Amino acid sequence: MSPENKKKIPSVVFFLLVFTFFFSIPLFTQNFYYLSVFTTVFIYIIFATSWDVFAGYIHLMNFGHALFVGAAGYLTAFLNIKYGLSPFIILPACAIFCGILGMFIGLATLRHKGPYFAMLTIAFAHVAHESTIIFSSYTGGEEGIAGIRTLTSSWIGDYYFILISMALIFCFLLLYTRGRYGLLLKAIDQNEDAVLASGINSTFIKTMTYAISGAACGIGGSLFAFSLMHVGPTSMEQVMSTTILIIAIVGGIGTIVGPFIGAIILTLLNEVLREVADYRLLIYTTLVVIIVFYAPKGAIGFSRYLNPMCLFDSFGRK
Repeated sequence: MSPENKKKIPSVVFFLLVFTFFFSIPLFTQNFYYLSVFTTVFIYIIFATSWDVFAGYIHLMNFGHALFVGAAGYLTAFLNIKYGLSPFIILPACAIFCGILGMFIGLATLRHKGPYFAMLTIAFAHVAHESTIIFSSYTGGEEGIAGIRTLTSSWIGDYYFILISMALIFCFLLLYTRGRYGLLLKAIDQNEDAVLASGINSTFIKTMTYAISGAACGIGGSLFAFSLMHVGPTSMEQVMSTTILIIAIVGGIGTIVGPFIGAIILTLLNEVLREVADYRLLIYTTLVVIIVFYAPKGAIGFSRYLNPMCLFDSFGRK
């Protein structure tokens, strides 16, 4: 066995243990609160990893990722309530819609870099958010749209549905970034002119990746709407985009694995701090600042201290 494959073994074992733990939770408790907390964890894993597949590798800060969350949520409400379509039809429809939306936004914004790109992503998300208020006769205005049916006939069924969806998206994004396109994204980030000189269409690679990012987030946004049985303008607010960004940074951008870990840490931390509601925001933000300050590469940077074989080395190395 090659040294590279030997390094992958601890990482594979770790993720098998993590997913086995997630799958076994309903066997130990069927408490609605605990299942809903972990369901939220799975959804935010989709949000953060879908953000990271583009922004984390290209290092173009996308501050409008919530656009895909909200767009998929409203499309889910429309297709589910008005036409009564199955989640097996709605989820692919949301992925396609958000993928196309991401492609068009990418074509309009990716010619810009740095703060200009960030400002444009904020602008697109803000326009979408305000549109939900302006066209209140269709979107329900500030109250949003309620009455979305659940994914399955039971909360445990919903739990496993969202878990399996998250696992499939996570594996796809991991394979995508560990393959040829991941190398191209890193090369574009380092020296796009050299990539162009090699005869590679960097604009196509970036646009395609942005579309994949939107499609994956669209599935997460649809699952989010199904889990809440409601969608509203808050799903498109800047707070949502900022939360996704913080999760990815705390976990470690440009790794896919980092946002996975960050979503688990921060979502569970947010629930634990509900017991100290008056100080929750202060404690939460302080811990986030400490993590970012002492771990500039994110929580995944601590992996070398946890395992002498570098537990996440084969997955998290940039």
